[in-house]
Amino acid sequence: MQRRIRLVIFDLDGTLTPVDSLWSYLHDAFGTWDKGRIAAQRYRKGEITYKEWAETDARCWAGVSLVTLSEVLGKIPYRTGVGTVFDHLKLKSVKTAIVSAGLSVLADKFAGELGADFAEANDLEVNDGALTGGIRVKVAVDEKAKIIREIAARTSIPINEVALVGDRANDLPLGDCLRIAFNPKDELAKERADVIIEDDDLSRILPYLDRELREAY
Repeated sequence: MQRRIRLVIFDLDGTLTPVDSLWSYLHDAFGTWDKGRIAAQRYRKGEITYKEWAETDARCWAGVSLVTLSEVLGKIPYRTGVGTVFDHLKLKSVKTAIVSAGLSVLADKFAGELGADFAEANDLEVNDGALTGGIRVKVAVDEKAKIIREIAARTSIPINEVALVGDRANDLPLGDCLRIAFNPKDELAKERADVIIEDDDLSRILPYLDRELREAY
């Protein structure tokens, strides 16, 4: 089978950055991890939904100023090779998107700096220059397939000409896409993947994203 990749959709946490979870990163930065850990444990036990977990976390940061938040975010690094990947795809006229069940405050920042065509994540609410403690949940962990299909439809690109790059199974939900597991964190991600890459350099994915027709691995 052959395909021509015209759209690449990236996960954010653990993929474009070595930081595995922006939620945990902010809890550490603001000293709220004790509350954050409890909510995370309840979610993993199935006691609360992803939306309820996100809302609980967001309340922990009520009152944090945007200036402080920007300073914290400015310390989050890109993974090696990210700039090379986005520059290459832009040169080849391949569309790019960032879809994260994390926070748009980082997804939008990265999208702007990298020149991504789309970014979808969850919005922390802001009023008068500070976080209110509210959040608009737009991307839940188990809803990425819906967002991926919507982006493909907006670009009029067939789903089999889309590549997905992520480190967890929920980043790779659609079997018609070329699925690249980058430093996969769970066994299901490995099972779903067409390509598995164990490397700290994201540019290792480029041979599989060539715009020309090539064998689908």
